[in-house]
Amino acid sequence: MNLENRLIIILVLLAFAATVGLIWKSQSGRTHRVRSGEQVDLKRLGAEKAGKPVVKFGKKATLLQFSTEMCSVCVQTSRVLGELEKQTPGLVHIEVDVTNRLDLASHFKVLQTPTTLILDNTGRVISRISGAPKPTQLNQLLENLNG
Repeated sequence: MNLENRLIIILVLLAFAATVGLIWKSQSGRTHRVRSGEQVDLKRLGAEKAGKPVVKFGKKATLLQFSTEMCSVCVQTSRVLGELEKQTPGLVHIEVDVTNRLDLASHFKVLQTPTTLILDNTGRVISRISGAPKPTQLNQLLENLNG
């Protein structure tokens, strides 16, 4: 194979990789509706706030964030969602570290962190966000919820 053919192959591969990356980036952080609506069991999560187990869902909604120890975006996302919790009556933010909880990561199909599930006031999954949430979309979703 000559040099010209090798360069063409490399350029095609680079264009393909760039396209896949742009598609991935455009989908990251967007809310995606969930149709199955699984009921989340807070006891199974083992989630805590201020050293106490979380036992209730938010009256409006619950933001269930899955994070890992080595995720820098997770820390920023936790801050943003925590501030949103303070500003929004009836909203609860729960963060669960799945570093050592592969059972949860597998069950909830967490392929990247952060992944945030939006639960209604009964704890049913209504939407999910893979990556850092886009605030405008998240706010719009929360405004459309009853409760």
